[in-house]
Amino acid sequence: MNWEDFRYFLTLADAGSFSGAARTLGVDHSTVARRVAALEMAFGVRLIDRLPKAVMLTQEGHVLAKRGQGALDAMFAVERAAAGAVAGVSVPLCISAPPALARYVIAPNLSHFREMHPDIEVILQGQTQSADLNRRQADIAIRLSRPRKSSVITRKLADMPLGFYGARDYHKAEPDWDLISWDETSADIPQYRWLEDRLDGRRVVLRSNDMDVQASAARSGLGIALLPCYLGDADPRLLKFQGREDFPAREIWMLVHADLRHASRVRSGMDFLIKTIGRLAS
Repeated sequence: MNWEDFRYFLTLADAGSFSGAARTLGVDHSTVARRVAALEMAFGVRLIDRLPKAVMLTQEGHVLAKRGQGALDAMFAVERAAAGAVAGVSVPLCISAPPALARYVIAPNLSHFREMHPDIEVILQGQTQSADLNRRQADIAIRLSRPRKSSVITRKLADMPLGFYGARDYHKAEPDWDLISWDETSADIPQYRWLEDRLDGRRVVLRSNDMDVQASAARSGLGIALLPCYLGDADPRLLKFQGREDFPAREIWMLVHADLRHASRVRSGMDFLIKTIGRLAS
């Protein structure tokens, strides 16, 4: 049995579709399908039923996924222990962060990190989904909520204020604001729920799950968007508008697996992120 094929199968079992597993693994869906087919051939049994937009585990697939998870977790534990024991910094440092934070806060400051640590290669992933640190999908994760996993070391870095922003020539009073909001695919985002509860008869003229799209639309004069202040304040084409009620600041947390927190490259990355993101609070 090829363990890499098995890892692909377990990821597919978790994701429920080839496309979902492909996104998690960072490959195309045909690679996932090929790997799982190879595993089925090796075992001589069908593990999944292939549906138009999803997959269903067969009875044999359920048994294999349940029993194999522990073995895979043990493999990842060995990988984390090995990565944490590396004395040098030649291993890449992988940072996962929400796309806007990665683009507007972390990436612009990486040149300073490079000056201090020229031997560390950085992988910066802008992700809306949480990276699984147990499976080494990232070394450090930045998230907008505190996790509850006991194996993860957490540290609050800053409070992230948000505000209402629109074009400088937008002149409507707040009761008549044209609002730019999130769509229903983003219903779990606190800003979405908060805005929906406070429409007060105002029109939503655009919904988008992309913050850059919202900012661009606000910049064009389409309406008012609720944006992080680090994004809105830095754009000279946007003006901050005062609403009757302010959206509560969101917390920014740094997550590191306990097995990796003493690795030199991870420690260097943590120090960089503490300073860089901590400036948002000033």
